[in-house]
Amino acid sequence: MPSTPRILALDTATQACSLALSANGDLRRRHEMLARAHNRHILQMLSDVLQEETLADSVDVIACGVGPGSFTGLRVAVSVAQGLAWSQQLPVHAFCSLRAQVYAAAEQNLLAEGNVVLSTIDAQIGQLYGLWGVWGGNEIVVNAPPFICVPEKIPEPDGGESPVILGSGVEYRQQFSSPRLLNAAMYGDITPDAAVMATRLASGTTALDLQPAHRLTPQYVQRDIGWKKLSEQGGHD
Repeated sequence: MPSTPRILALDTATQACSLALSANGDLRRRHEMLARAHNRHILQMLSDVLQEETLADSVDVIACGVGPGSFTGLRVAVSVAQGLAWSQQLPVHAFCSLRAQVYAAAEQNLLAEGNVVLSTIDAQIGQLYGLWGVWGGNEIVVNAPPFICVPEKIPEPDGGESPVILGSGVEYRQQFSSPRLLNAAMYGDITPDAAVMATRLASGTTALDLQPAHRLTPQYVQRDIGWKKLSEQGGHD
């Protein structure tokens, strides 16, 4: 593995179909809003990103967003990533799509040091996926796993400050019951961005966790799980 690996990243957990290649100081990206059409466009977008280069000659690691998110969308990204990795015996790196949204927001200078952040993705049927964290040191520090719930019952961590809310779950803002959430800064157009993830992984800003292709699986979130405040929880790796 070279000191600066060439990273092909892809994410289709949301309406965005996002692919990027960071290689040898160059960044190529395609990022399109393609609701329910990822499978029809992803291979052409991949060809555009590779620019007629072969996978073997241009990629060291395939990074894939594994959700949570659209059931069909997740399977598109994971299937493509696995197929590419198997074809060239390349390692894969799985990343959380909710975390990727936070990094995309930071890239757009929407976050400040110490911001409490709620990253969301519309789970359809009146529910949303969410992940709470604190932005600091160019990383999102997370103290609890992703959750799924109806917007009226979003679990809240300790602290009284209003958060920054990211992602398509913002569409449910009229149903938020907490004044703390209603007063939040909201950026509903933020989606996972493969270019941001490829850059972070290639530079070492986000550490690689390499695994074989067969271990790559979508991240599904259990419904109706219990919730404890952060002060009542143990640590989470």
